[in-house]
Amino acid sequence: MTDSSQELKRRALVILFGVTILLVPFWSLTYWFYDLYLAAIIPVIYSACGLLTLLYYWWKGESGFSVFMVTCFGLYFILPPILQGALGGYQNASGVILWMFPVVIATFIYQGARSAFYWGSAFMLIVVGSVFSPKLIGNPSGHRLPEQLIDIFYALNIVAIGGIVSMTVYYLITTISRKSNQLTLALGEVTKAKEMQEKDYFLISYLSNPLSQVKEHAGPVKVESLIEQRKKFYYKNQIHEIGGDICISDRITLRGKHYTTFLNGDAMGKSLQGAAGAIIMGSVFRVCLSRAMAKKYQHQYPEQWIKACYLDFQKIFESFDGSMFMSIVFGLVDEERGFLYYINAEHPWTVLYRDGDARYLEDELYIRKLGMPIIDRIIQEGSDSHRIENVFTLKTFLLKPGDSIILGSDGRDDISIKKPETGMQEINGDIELFLKAVRKGKGDLVEIKDFLVNQGDLTDDLSLMRISYNVEGKREEKPIANEKEYVRANGQALRNALERKDFASAAKIAQEQIHHFPENDTMFLIASISNRKINNLELAADLGECYHFRYPNSRSSLMNLTKIYYLAGEHERAKYLLDRLKAIDPEYEPLKKLLQKIRSKNRIYN
Repeated sequence: MTDSSQELKRRALVILFGVTILLVPFWSLTYWFYDLYLAAIIPVIYSACGLLTLLYYWWKGESGFSVFMVTCFGLYFILPPILQGALGGYQNASGVILWMFPVVIATFIYQGARSAFYWGSAFMLIVVGSVFSPKLIGNPSGHRLPEQLIDIFYALNIVAIGGIVSMTVYYLITTISRKSNQLTLALGEVTKAKEMQEKDYFLISYLSNPLSQVKEHAGPVKVESLIEQRKKFYYKNQIHEIGGDICISDRITLRGKHYTTFLNGDAMGKSLQGAAGAIIMGSVFRVCLSRAMAKKYQHQYPEQWIKACYLDFQKIFESFDGSMFMSIVFGLVDEERGFLYYINAEHPWTVLYRDGDARYLEDELYIRKLGMPIIDRIIQEGSDSHRIENVFTLKTFLLKPGDSIILGSDGRDDISIKKPETGMQEINGDIELFLKAVRKGKGDLVEIKDFLVNQGDLTDDLSLMRISYNVEGKREEKPIANEKEYVRANGQALRNALERKDFASAAKIAQEQIHHFPENDTMFLIASISNRKINNLELAADLGECYHFRYPNSRSSLMNLTKIYYLAGEHERAKYLLDRLKAIDPEYEPLKKLLQKIRSKNRIYN
């Protein structure tokens, strides 16, 4: 029961009993005039007690109402029978016993129908008893009012009681009606606001839906997605939804090869805030895709394209100054080779589904959510103590025909499960649950979702993506007939070139290996060093950065890149890489020699 309804009922009861307190002195004066002194005293007692309790209620406020109500109830139920006895029975008392009836009305108003039923039953029994048993009551005073006055008082009693009850009921009805109108108006405003909100929601969903698209294309890589946003709403008799999860996939061309690109993201916040983050991500990613269509950007290596897109994402979310973050898994699949490149920015771990089994590809966090300040940050904890935070790390994996990669937002783990031992709902803490879902669902996204829903209630947006490689189990015609023989022959040719210090030939062989077998990490470092030796510094830097993205803490990679950027005159980048190397291994002997050599020529490294 609300405070306002309680106050309304209290006011109605004050009116009911207060008017009675003002009326009863008239009866008292009349009885006194006809020498019915005992009968005259009884209304005075009622008025005095009622007035005192009314003043007490006014003084104490809400806490004093119970005393006022109990006193009035008691006086109404005790004094009328006593007054009737003093006047000589029901008829002589002009039906004064009927003054008990307002208690029934008051009980109904304040305590409800059940209490009113008991009080009403008691009232009827007392009235019937007083009417049919006048001899039991007698006439203690020996006097009675004149017959005409008895009839007048009978009418006055009925009119007064009826008037008081009618006045009370009228007050309740009009006040309730007024409040009902106010509530109706308020409800209309709420309904109008809700309609406006639904229009806003619809506009947001209308904007976000085209951005969250998985485009199909012919080839050995197939991408599927499933999104279940928590916020659902009705608009024009249809159910729509908005949230912070997003799935995007398309195809791009880099260095003459086709790649399927994919992104699964989860923006911070619920409904509108999350949807805004998803729209921002979708818009920026579409810009990156459009840029990749331009020929001047198609010379990039996959690693470089992913890093460039990541930096664009990071800059946008950094601009929100900590009010918006987003976790993502984002990458490419080489359609010819089935080679997977991806980054995981604090998103749930990536799952490999192979031959009916499922396992995680990651076991460690490397990159923080988009919007976290500064990437690859070197922190000095003391004079000689350093550590590196938020290091950009590119993960790679060679897919086999029939393999699938399953991605999902944290809605896949945030499931409210009822524990049988306690009967309480708890958020799932089992990291193996999603792997069980992938196995039970056989990699099918709908089956995976159904398994999760059967475990408990989803408490967050849920998005799932499946990237399948050569789902029919048929591989396209190989560009190289005998891979093992080709690799062996090229490996021998590369060793011979390096022994002869023919770095131009070594660079050419290594770059050809990279084109056909991008999973061979070492070739990037060899190709970079070889191009540095022949002073092809731009290509050397590109290849060296590709290796560095895969192994950001490799000492040989950092040494190679430092030399490249030093020779190219990019001293700021070279110094940063040296600081990284010192943070990883300050006692690294080649580092000391390099520092000694370049410090003598450039004071910036001191």
